[in-house]
Amino acid sequence: MGLLGWYKERQKAHKEKTIQKYLRVIKNHKSIRDERLVALEFFRGYPDPNISVSALLQRFEYSLEHGINDTREKESAMEGILERGEAAFPIVREHLLKTTRIAWPIKALKQLASEEAVIQSLQDSLNYGDISFDEAGVDKNYDILCYLIEYKMPGFSKKLAHFLEDPDERVRFAATEVIMEQDDPEIPDLLEHFLSDESAENRRIHQAVVDLFLKNEWPVKDIEPFVDKQVAPGVTVNKKGILNRSHSIRAE
Repeated sequence: MGLLGWYKERQKAHKEKTIQKYLRVIKNHKSIRDERLVALEFFRGYPDPNISVSALLQRFEYSLEHGINDTREKESAMEGILERGEAAFPIVREHLLKTTRIAWPIKALKQLASEEAVIQSLQDSLNYGDISFDEAGVDKNYDILCYLIEYKMPGFSKKLAHFLEDPDERVRFAATEVIMEQDDPEIPDLLEHFLSDESAENRRIHQAVVDLFLKNEWPVKDIEPFVDKQVAPGVTVNKKGILNRSHSIRAE
């Protein structure tokens, strides 16, 4: 290796050392604030988005006790990400698939990509596996479902039905709310079984589904479970399968 080659290798090693140094700083919530600010500025000015955006995203992985400082640092990281434009999108999207701290990455996605791309990214970030013992994973599914309620997603309701059986009541209810907001014709079939579910753990879902069937005058396919029985206080099913609320309940 000639002198020039040796010099380039040394420069490369020095650059890598600097990157790793500032990455450790930006990832450490206990690091000195001024050092974190220097690290943020370093990555904001670093030309390679694969390195800079990936590093800046790490600042969203924790929160400081001092709320104002925390917000300012995250806003600085956000600005650095957005400055990369379209080049940042696939990096942020990949980060969203892995992280459980999703609020700021989603804010970034909404400014970097189309609504369709944001919806797809959120859908892809849902975990359909058995994560009942992973509290952070369950919380992530719940949070994503809360975001998805904003959107119409034709044909996605059947897939969302997976979460109607989730062990976590919050996830079940959020999935129900998302499905209820869709325009898919299969919604009554997906939710009808909750009309006869009187369990305490699904009380909120039961009432929401009752109200939805009443509002839309959807007929139930299976009337048998409701013969001589109220679906909910003051709510019965007629011979056509339509839910009816008694006048006395309405008056209240």
